[in-house]
Amino acid sequence: MTRVIIHAGFHKTGTTSLQQFLEINAATLAPYVRVLLKSQMEDVASCARDCSNRSIPGLNTIKQAAFRRRFADLLQRTSLADGQILLISCEALVGRMPGREGILTFDAAAGLASNMVKVADRHFDNLDLTLFYTTRGQTSWMRSAYSHLLHQSKFTMSEPEFTETFRRAGDLDAIVTSIAKAIAPRIPVSSQLETTADDLFGPATALLRLLNLPTEVADSLEPPKHLNRQLDGFEKSKLQELNTRDITDAELNQIKRRFLRKRRNRKKRQEND
Repeated sequence: MTRVIIHAGFHKTGTTSLQQFLEINAATLAPYVRVLLKSQMEDVASCARDCSNRSIPGLNTIKQAAFRRRFADLLQRTSLADGQILLISCEALVGRMPGREGILTFDAAAGLASNMVKVADRHFDNLDLTLFYTTRGQTSWMRSAYSHLLHQSKFTMSEPEFTETFRRAGDLDAIVTSIAKAIAPRIPVSSQLETTADDLFGPATALLRLLNLPTEVADSLEPPKHLNRQLDGFEKSKLQELNTRDITDAELNQIKRRFLRKRRNRKKRQEND
């Protein structure tokens, strides 16, 4: 039997921490787990994001078919040693992050999950497949997603307006329920960030339970570093203002990096005084 675990999302639920954990422990995990991250499947990730665009009638059917082909190609070009688990971790597998290109929520997630199950069932003769989703409380997710959009794009919406417009995107439990219906009788596994944030391995804690590694291997793993510091109120306001400026993306990104670096260096000095 071939075991496959797909960590498909969601964005802003500790995925960076989880993926960093997989990267820094790659050598230790390699005999037991074949890890594929977004950098090894950019074509699949791009097709998954394209499935979020439903504005043109019939286009989604074409994009879903393209995604199935790319995902099948990924499985075809991935070899596994005897007993090795295939672990895929890429948050793009729920589609494009809401807030980008007019995407309001994770409407593509259920269809993408269904397609991955169908393709994997055809590829493997004897399959033990788990779809794994990291989630987050709605209020916490909204804050984090808003900060991310301010930081990484020319997003200018106010936080209250964002919260109202994208409220459905933050209800990740409801989206997991829609995924469960799409892949029945299989049942997706989810883990909320708030329940693992204080654990040694953070969001990777629930994934380790699924991997069920030998005790001596699990005990030798290194924890991830803490990443993606949240923006405070002043930083959000400043980035929102910067995003309204009529400058190139490259200039804007440089100004943002400089502002945040100075701001956080000042905070560190104040904390150490």
